[in-house]
Amino acid sequence: MAEIAPLKGLRYNPERIPNLSQVVIPPYDVISAQEQELFYGCNPYNMIRLELGKSTPEDSGASNPHTRAAAYLKEWQRTEILIRDDRPALYYYELDFKGAGGLQETRCGFVCLLRLETFDSGGVRPHERTFQAVKDERLKLMLACNANLSPVFALYSDPRQLVDHTLKVSREPEPVMDFRDREGMEHRIWRVHDQQALQTVQTLMKSKAIFIADGHHRYETALNYRSIQRERHPGAGDHAPFEYIMVYLANMNQSGLTILPTHRLLRHLGDWSPDAFLQSAASFFEVESFGNSEAGRTAWSRALDAAGASRQTAMGFFTRRAPSVFLLKAKTEALLSLLAESGIPEVLHGLDVVVLDQVLLKHLLALPDTFLANSDNIHFKHNLDEALNDVRSGRYDAGFFINPTRIDQVQEVASAGLIMPHKSTYFYPKVGSGMVIHPIVSDERIAP
Repeated sequence: MAEIAPLKGLRYNPERIPNLSQVVIPPYDVISAQEQELFYGCNPYNMIRLELGKSTPEDSGASNPHTRAAAYLKEWQRTEILIRDDRPALYYYELDFKGAGGLQETRCGFVCLLRLETFDSGGVRPHERTFQAVKDERLKLMLACNANLSPVFALYSDPRQLVDHTLKVSREPEPVMDFRDREGMEHRIWRVHDQQALQTVQTLMKSKAIFIADGHHRYETALNYRSIQRERHPGAGDHAPFEYIMVYLANMNQSGLTILPTHRLLRHLGDWSPDAFLQSAASFFEVESFGNSEAGRTAWSRALDAAGASRQTAMGFFTRRAPSVFLLKAKTEALLSLLAESGIPEVLHGLDVVVLDQVLLKHLLALPDTFLANSDNIHFKHNLDEALNDVRSGRYDAGFFINPTRIDQVQEVASAGLIMPHKSTYFYPKVGSGMVIHPIVSDERIAP
């Protein structure tokens, strides 16, 4: 059961920050070192100073990126760079972006508070693995700032789109945020205060399961933060703000929901033979060669797309040590037999990313988990042409190219209580940091 609540959001003051594109950033985990520098130079009040502050050689327990983030957050509120809404609201959010093939898409959703649940309750369902070091770092930041700086991106199912309709017809006449970001995407956010609408949405959401799309580390960090705060404030009760987390909820039954593929680029493979790899792959895949001309690569890309459209397990392969790009189409019976023998649950058998990780990387190339967990050995890219060029340039030994995981597959895996491999999904666009902040004030209570 999903228990949601409105919040009194902390937002950039439009009188002080009229151009939100200068301060809003992507989620911390997709920001490169170069982008971090770029965001630092955009505006002195850019969210990068809160979400992903710079480290210095002089850092200590008393002075570090987390303590500086807390100081910035406090100072920006004191000087009214950030202002807090005076009454709780749900924040209805429309995002215009260019999807597959350059087509214009609009994704609808809303920002709210969600009561925290452990995953064994079944109400909130993850689908990807998390890493302890990341959660440890995020917990330090959360303990310093006492705030949800950005929302977890989560999904729910509403085929009749009743939730979106209720929010859309009940929102305030004018958006409180309306801006175009650096990538040309248009963001519009309205507050919804109408009590009947709020109650209707809360009632509609109670019967729905929540599927985490992006933000697994932040959700698990919030659970850890809750445990600490429960010890510190034993009498706070069920409606203490640390019992909730800020989320962006989107209906999975809408056209504007997009998952990008995540291609794998490998290096440090050592003494390996592409010919031997392809020969062994032929036991489980039909191997088709397309040559290495521009026309061949175009035909190869189209064949990969066609396999995805027909829901056929297939992936591309390329190395500079072979004179071609290759498409590997699954021999279903042989592949399913191997996956079953390896103890892979049946619901995962149809996932291209599972086949790639378990069969191609671990079984055929015999790459251990320690190798694949090392970010120096494996990199991830979402743009096929960029990934292919990185292999052609010699930066990587080999590249594996896959179709995106589908929304229904995410739902099936999460509903079964299972976890996909790391980097199985890349929901696009990401939900940025800087639209709404949830300050966790210990003596406040969240209205049910």
